Amino acid sequence: MKTFPNESASDRPMEPQTLCGWFDDPRKENGFIDLLPLTDDKRILKNPHKGWFWHFIDNGFRGPLYRDRSEPGDYLEDFPNLNHLYLRFDWSDVEKTEGVYDFGFLDKIMDEWGPKGYAFSLRVCSFETSYPGFTATPEYVFEKGAKCYKMPGRDLVQPDYGDPYFLERLEIFLAEMGKKYNNDPRVDIIDIGTYGTWGEGHTVEGEGYIYPVDVIKKHIDLHLKYFPDKYLLMNDDHIVGRIFRGADECQEMLDYAYERGLGLQDDSICCDYYSVVNGYDTMRATRSFQKLADNAPSCIEFAHYGYIHPTFDDYYRNGLTIVECLKNSRATFAGFHGYPRVFLKSDKWLAEYCANRLGYWYFAESALVPELTASAHNHVKVTFRNKGWSKAYYAHNICLAVSDDAGNILRTISSDRRVDGLSYEEACTFDVNIDLRGIPGGEYNVLLGVFEGKTPIKIALKEETEAGQGFYKICRRTVRSL
Repeated sequence: MKTFPNESASDRPMEPQTLCGWFDDPRKENGFIDLLPLTDDKRILKNPHKGWFWHFIDNGFRGPLYRDRSEPGDYLEDFPNLNHLYLRFDWSDVEKTEGVYDFGFLDKIMDEWGPKGYAFSLRVCSFETSYPGFTATPEYVFEKGAKCYKMPGRDLVQPDYGDPYFLERLEIFLAEMGKKYNNDPRVDIIDIGTYGTWGEGHTVEGEGYIYPVDVIKKHIDLHLKYFPDKYLLMNDDHIVGRIFRGADECQEMLDYAYERGLGLQDDSICCDYYSVVNGYDTMRATRSFQKLADNAPSCIEFAHYGYIHPTFDDYYRNGLTIVECLKNSRATFAGFHGYPRVFLKSDKWLAEYCANRLGYWYFAESALVPELTASAHNHVKVTFRNKGWSKAYYAHNICLAVSDDAGNILRTISSDRRVDGLSYEEACTFDVNIDLRGIPGGEYNVLLGVFEGKTPIKIALKEETEAGQGFYKICRRTVRSL
């Protein structure tokens, strides 16, 4: 009786598994290395373009809130992977008088924190609610005829976001800002905040009018024009805040953003209202985040920490709400309005748990390093898995090297194999050729690394495997002379 429909007769005894077909098990190949025993998933890896951020300028530069308790010289090195400052400022903070631009307060922050390993995100706003009698848009714009709205019972003035003169002067300002920061490597993100209250893409606490999509597109296009080399993010309220005008408009905004390579930011997860009407992650636009994450990093900011925790602890859920949100949104960055030391004391384990998982987090699971020869063709295979919640958005190339017993690297091979395309929990095996011509025969260490240009990217391997210069020792092999 046949065991399997396609079983064929054999004139010789066969092992049972042979009856099912031959399977290519790499563990049985010469040179297979299981790297899982060398994995370290507890060590915090401080890698670029990902992690926690602190809302360092909150609701306009005039207010010192959340940086008023920052002790001089305390750069929060012990906060797990906090390596980003979010600078949300007002147009009139820079252009106090027409045509005169002073970015000095931003430069001072960046000059102080940049050498400590911090990168920066920038959002310029045109309407705030925190300071009565103050306009986030320079006053001359209104004095010269731009339409505006005075808020009843409050000494606040909101611009008409579609007014031609307002947009004319805004473009001139963004052109100046682009000249200064588009090519500044310290700036990771430009956040589109010139439309809406606090730059959040809605008109709550403003005049309440939902502007036509064409107005929003003009604000987007101005940022695209003057920051062509930066990742641009828009707020989820640019999309879902339009729901009262119909689902078609929401879809139109989402498609417009996707086609132009934009990413998405949410400023208000864990708020009481959203926690009631939305799902466990409190988000309104989860699928929009997942779609735009194909283009650019997702950035999640939960509401003022002292407001949501412990005031709304049943929504905060010891931070589990945040974890669910960051995972579902494919978040690269996460941050908060609050005092970092207060947050770290109360939620140390949350900070640590998210630190590696935000953005990319590479695991080297196995390698296949057969016998090596002093020739141009030595094929090595390496299997990587990304356990971060998002892919990387910069080129991350696999590199190999060989070193002698003294630790001297004799040959470095920079390959064109890239791991930055790996999404959450995706694994892939990469074939890398090693050119060892001119290497004397003998025993050598084989080293593995991932690099963004010349910057090493840390891998989830044990500390004892570190070989210097961004490489990790994965095995020893004999290089045979020809």
